[in-house]
Amino acid sequence: MKFIDQLSSPMNVLTDGQLTCTYREIPEIFEKIQNFLAVKEVKIEDCLAFECDNSVPSALVLLFFLEKGYSFLLLPKASQKADDARPFFPKFCRYKIEIVNNNGKTAHLNPERFLHIIKNEKWIDKCDIDAQKLYLRTSGSTGSPKMAVHSHTKLRENVLNCVQRLHLSSKDRIAIPVPLFHMYGLGAAFLSGVAVGASIDLQKGANILRYLQREKEFNPNVVFMTPVFCETLLKGRKSPRAYKLTVAAGDRIRGNTFTNYESLFGCLIPLYGSTEMGAIAAASPDDPSNLRAKTVGKPMPNVQMRLEKKDEYATEEVGELWCHHQSGFEGYVDENGDLVAQKYQNGWFHTKDFGRAMPEGSLEVLGRCDHSVNRDGLLVFFAEVEKAIETIEGIDSTIVISKGESQRGKRLVAYCVPIKNTNIVETDIRGALFNLLPRHAIPDSIVVVNVLPLLPNGKVDRQKLISMADKV
Repeated sequence: MKFIDQLSSPMNVLTDGQLTCTYREIPEIFEKIQNFLAVKEVKIEDCLAFECDNSVPSALVLLFFLEKGYSFLLLPKASQKADDARPFFPKFCRYKIEIVNNNGKTAHLNPERFLHIIKNEKWIDKCDIDAQKLYLRTSGSTGSPKMAVHSHTKLRENVLNCVQRLHLSSKDRIAIPVPLFHMYGLGAAFLSGVAVGASIDLQKGANILRYLQREKEFNPNVVFMTPVFCETLLKGRKSPRAYKLTVAAGDRIRGNTFTNYESLFGCLIPLYGSTEMGAIAAASPDDPSNLRAKTVGKPMPNVQMRLEKKDEYATEEVGELWCHHQSGFEGYVDENGDLVAQKYQNGWFHTKDFGRAMPEGSLEVLGRCDHSVNRDGLLVFFAEVEKAIETIEGIDSTIVISKGESQRGKRLVAYCVPIKNTNIVETDIRGALFNLLPRHAIPDSIVVVNVLPLLPNGKVDRQKLISMADKV
């Protein structure tokens, strides 16, 4: 299964700021990786766990596994794991593949210098582990991470959908400051760029200063970010800088970020997808700005979306989103590699998001089903409360969670980040909300914080905020 276009632009590059590899060099490096694995007696039928970061060696090993048809689980490097020092090594993976730096000795991209192989002492010899499978862990932003299974064939179909919708080509120079070990960074960003032979800048642990330095050296025209990083870029640089397009995914785009970002940096595209379903829908660069500001566009080719209405909000044309994706995942597996509870109903997958269908066929995503509660018998969307709070002068961003009970029903807690050098307190915010929200939607507790905790993929760590709610 071919993922790489190394013929149309052989001198285009993969780089991470330290190492650079042209597409022309990839076949020779692949041969070295294959010889190294053969010496170590790692076979193609062995399912592997691969710890991956945004580096050229990781990218090359990742591409090698996909091109040759290995089955593997993609993991973050141990140092990138949040709040979990225990290594994750499921029993169905025979070996763990790690990338080591060796104080910069990977300069010649020799796998003997950058590959480290660890045997799994608890490995279960399962003859029913299929070839050409990719296992991806979900982000865990709403609970414990799960392992979703994709076939290489369907993954490539996802990638080609993204190429078509985003109009990517070998002329593009793509910056990727989002991790490769999640579907967004992998399928929508990295593999889509590789599929057209574009030059790619992989950014590891990107912060605003590092990003601006890499931008100056690499000069990208396409960038894949989280909405939080879009906000950070707005704060870090006020001068205009035109991109062909910026793709944002992972959380909603908050407040005035969309309008402000487009005024300085050009076309911003919200993408809606998941580890399970890949890139489901993305607003087209050809859509007008006002449509991209509100929706995530129309479904990708071979994708259908439907709304399942509930009595309490049917009159609002809002429903739970279900997706039928011919190139979606095959299910979840446990640590033994066995499929667990099937998540499909007649080919339809419950995304657990609320949505609204627009008249022209575009999709507005309102937030997760578990990001809404009933209060006074009425449905309250966290996203709607967050949007209202972010219109208050002096508020930069807000996240709303629910924990416990109150007189109105489920208790709401809002964590608010003020604009720098702004003195705003809980009573100011609460007073303003009486003119912005109905009484049942006003949070029971409002907490002013300096920053919001983030997961490694750039999403807000809501679980950590929930754990903090007992103290407020």
